[in-house]
Amino acid sequence: MASEKIRVFINGFGRIGRCAARIIAEDDRFVLAGVNDLYDFVQMRQLLQHDSVYGAFPHEVSLSGDKLFFDGQESVLFNVADPAELALENLNIDVVLECSGYFLTEESCRPFLERGAKKVVISTPPQDGMPVYIWGVNDADYAGESIVSASSCSANAIVPLLKTVDDDWSVRSAMFSMYHSYTSYQRLLDGSHYSSDIRRARSATQNIIPLQSSAARATVSFFPHLHEKLYAKSIRVPLAAVTFYDISVHISKKVAEADLAALFHEAVAEKFGETLAVSETPKVSSDYISDPHSATVDLPLCSVEEDLIRITAWQDNEYGYTSRLLDIAATVAK
Repeated sequence: MASEKIRVFINGFGRIGRCAARIIAEDDRFVLAGVNDLYDFVQMRQLLQHDSVYGAFPHEVSLSGDKLFFDGQESVLFNVADPAELALENLNIDVVLECSGYFLTEESCRPFLERGAKKVVISTPPQDGMPVYIWGVNDADYAGESIVSASSCSANAIVPLLKTVDDDWSVRSAMFSMYHSYTSYQRLLDGSHYSSDIRRARSATQNIIPLQSSAARATVSFFPHLHEKLYAKSIRVPLAAVTFYDISVHISKKVAEADLAALFHEAVAEKFGETLAVSETPKVSSDYISDPHSATVDLPLCSVEEDLIRITAWQDNEYGYTSRLLDIAATVAK
């Protein structure tokens, strides 16, 4: 297996699915064996080729029947609603990336395995007891499970940051504010919405919209001692990409700003490698489009007041998260 490319199948060719295809095209570890979604194949090709956030796909793309080709690479396309009807048996799929957002339990993902895939990684927190792995945090604990979750984009940013602080200074409580780009689950113009949170019915392009967030729930599973001591709010802003995290953390000791800077420089150098980064340059959201890190700490905006610290960080919530999703895919495929 070490000498062969990992054969990936993407179920759900939306923002994360197409981002995964773009990263796969540049990553020698993988080959895109197939894609499934319910919309037209011509649109799949077009949306891969031309993206309003990430620009033109830097590879020649062609379509022939149910086959998508880029740089001579063949991917089989499907329009199948039920995974149990996917004909994966002859595609030798190592990992299915479940990016549709519809199959969130082990039971609902099991048909991918029954149709011939070896492993499944879902791109969202699960709705059952499915194992959850975040690259750089607990990926070394992977125990061979066939179906796992890579958690959420926000958890992939917050958990490494919080773990860095908790390991050295012991976190007592934390509050997160996430200034998050809008998503397809919101409305571009005011209109009815299926969510119980009525704010989702308002125009994402014209409003700053505070929304209920599951980030605290996704994060606390990695810090059980902080149960009911983590709080989160997602504030959607009229941007198509990138999230800014503003995290207030109460710790068990008094520290200085220089200590906080040293802590994150050390974490990047010795613990988290490509997962985290540190920036001392005053940047804005567009500077982080296509950034592959889980989070980049913005040190000039961080602050310390004795045992209360403020951590600020940036994340391309699509590209950075999908980079970690594929790292988890590589881990389970070993």
